[in-house]
Amino acid sequence: MTDRRASRLLLPALFALALAALLQHFLGALAWAGLLAVITWPAHVHLQRRGWPRSASAACLVGLLILGFVGPSIVLLDTLGGELASVQRLLARANETGLPVPAWFARLPMVAEHAIQWWNEHLALPGGLNRLVGSAAGDFAPHLTGAARLWGSTILANALYLFLALLTLFVLYLHGPAAIRHVDTAGMRALPRQYPMLRRVFPLSVRGTALGLVSVAILEGCVLGAAYAIAGAPAPALLGVLTGYMALVPGGAPLSFSLVSLLLLGQGHSGAALGLFCWGAFELFLVDKFIRPKLIGRRVNLPFLAVLFGLLGGVSTLGVIGLFVGPFMMAILFEWLRGGDSYNTAFNTNSASDADASRRADETNPAPAGQRNNTN
Repeated sequence: MTDRRASRLLLPALFALALAALLQHFLGALAWAGLLAVITWPAHVHLQRRGWPRSASAACLVGLLILGFVGPSIVLLDTLGGELASVQRLLARANETGLPVPAWFARLPMVAEHAIQWWNEHLALPGGLNRLVGSAAGDFAPHLTGAARLWGSTILANALYLFLALLTLFVLYLHGPAAIRHVDTAGMRALPRQYPMLRRVFPLSVRGTALGLVSVAILEGCVLGAAYAIAGAPAPALLGVLTGYMALVPGGAPLSFSLVSLLLLGQGHSGAALGLFCWGAFELFLVDKFIRPKLIGRRVNLPFLAVLFGLLGGVSTLGVIGLFVGPFMMAILFEWLRGGDSYNTAFNTNSASDADASRRADETNPAPAGQRNNTN
C-alpha cells in the first residue's frame, strides 16, 4: 500500500519541481502574495461581513497596503529634496569663495603639512571644488555608468515583482475560497495525516510573525523617535516614523539610528551621537533577542530559543521572507515533537492552546489508533 501511494505521488512531485523551476524567478512574488493574503485575510472577511462586495474589499486592502508602503517613501523623497537643495546652495557658495583650511588640520600627527598643502591647492581657491569634483567624476565615470545600469535593472525588476505580487494578492482576495479548496484537496491527497496540522499551524505562525514584526517596528519607531528628540536630532518625529518602517526589514533599525548618530556627529554633537548609538544598540539587543521572539512564539506556543533560531536561520538563508519560513518550520518541528501527527485530525482551528494541551494529556494513555479516532 505504501509503495503504491508513493508511486502515485511521484508524478505530482516531479511536476511540482518542474513548475517551480519554470517559475523560479517569480516564486518570491507569489510567496509574498500568499503571505500577505494569509496575514490580511481576517480583515478581508470582516469587511465582507459588514456588507462590502468582495471586489471592493480586495481593492481597499490592496490600496491600503500600497499607501502604507509608498506614503512614507513620498514623504522621505520630499524631505530629501529640500535638504538636497540646501546642500546644493551650500556647495555653490563654497565653490565661489573657496573653503578655508579647518583649524584641526594643524593638529594632525605626521600628515598635517601635506594635508594643509593639498587643501590649499584644491579647495581653498575659488572654483577649486568644481574642478576637484569634475576630475573625480571623470575618473569614476566608467564605474558609475556600470553601477547605474545595474541599479536601474534591479529597480525595474523589483518594481515588476511588486506589481505581480499585488496583482496576485488581488486575485487571491477575489478567488480565495476556491484556491483554499484546491489547496486543501491537494494537501489531503498528498499528506492525509499531516496536512490538518500544517493547515492549522501555517496561518497561526504567519500571523504571529507579522504581529511580532509590526509591533516591534512600532515600538522601535516610538522609542528611537523619543531618543532622537532627546539627542537633539532634526525632525525627530519624521525620523522616528522612518525608523519604524525601516525596522520591518532586518538591519533597518540599526542603519537608521547609526545614520542619525553620524548626522549628530557631523553637527559637532559627539556626546549626543555616542549616547544615541549606545542606546540604540542596547534597545535593539533587547528587542531582537527577547521581545520579538516572545511575540512571535506566543501564537504557536513556541519556546524562546526556537523562535530566535528560526528567525536568525530564516533570515540568513532566505532573506526577509525567511522571517516567516523559519518560525513556521520550527512550529512544525515542535508539533511533531509533541505528537501532533498522531491526532491532527482532531484539531480545531479555533481551539485554544489550553484545550490542545488537555487533549494531548488525554492522548498520552496507550490506546489503539482506531479507538482514539472514535473517541475524537
